[in-house]
Amino acid sequence: MCKVKAKIGRKKVVLQTIGYRGKKEAKTTIGDLRQARAFIAYKKDSKGLRVGSTKTVRVAGKKIKVKVKKWSRGSRLLLPKQDRPLKGISAKRLRRAVVR
Repeated sequence: MCKVKAKIGRKKVVLQTIGYRGKKEAKTTIGDLRQARAFIAYKKDSKGLRVGSTKTVRVAGKKIKVKVKKWSRGSRLLLPKQDRPLKGISAKRLRRAVVR
């Protein structure tokens, strides 16, 4: 799990990545991002995200269409239409998006 900077509409947010392929997470944060299948928006950032709606999330300059679902304690699960949406992005662009 790692955190990544993103934009939902005009709002800048921090999302957490989940849903890895294989037995374990990658050893590096860039590999971690490339494996991720879904995002979690924190409760404070998920105020305008209605459950069941479709939103466009911009991560590392790439637009990703996501479906909004319920998650734990008010946070929202953002499930992309495609599998592993950050796979094809260069390491340089992903490094800028990682929250340290």
